[in-house]
Amino acid sequence: MATDPTPPSFDLPAAVHRLAVEVEGWLELGATTRALEKLAPLLRIPAARPVAQMLEARAMVELGRYADALLRLDEIARYPHDPEWLAVQRAWCQKRLGDLRGAAGTMLRLLVELPRSAIGHYNLGCYLALLGDVERALDEVTLACGLEPEFREHALDERDLDPLRDDPRFAALIAPDDEG
Repeated sequence: MATDPTPPSFDLPAAVHRLAVEVEGWLELGATTRALEKLAPLLRIPAARPVAQMLEARAMVELGRYADALLRLDEIARYPHDPEWLAVQRAWCQKRLGDLRGAAGTMLRLLVELPRSAIGHYNLGCYLALLGDVERALDEVTLACGLEPEFREHALDERDLDPLRDDPRFAALIAPDDEG
C-alpha cells in the first residue's frame, strides 16, 4: 500500500516554524526520541498544535504505537486538513492494528468525499485484496492505475496485492507498456 510521507500543510507562526522544521528533521533522521523531546513546546502553542500533532503522529508510527497515532490523527481531524493524507495515515495505522475492515472503511469514506483519489482507490484495493475480495480489489486497483498510471509501477512489488498475482487481468494491468 502506498503512503505519502508529505504532511498536510498548516499555517504555522513564523516564531515556531524553525522548531517544527527541526522536529521534522529529527524524525527523518530516525531520532524519534529526540524529536519527541523537541516537540513539547510546539504542543503548548495553540496555533502550532495541528503541526505538532501531525509530527507526534508520525513519531508514534515510527515507534509502532499505532493506537496512539490514531488518537493524534483524530485530533488533527478537528482542524482544517488534507482529507486524503489523513485517511491514508489512519488506514495505514488501522491495518497495522489488524483492523483491515476499518482500513477499508476509512478508504471508502475518503472516496465518498474525493471519488477521484487515486491513492484512495489503490489503498482500498490493497485492503480488499488482503480481505480476500479479489474482484473488488482488482476493480479498485484498475481505477487507481487509470487515474494515475504510476500506480502500475507500485503494484509490481506491492505485497498487499499478492492475492491478485495469479489473475491474468492483474498481470495485464501491470504489464509494461510495449508502446514506447
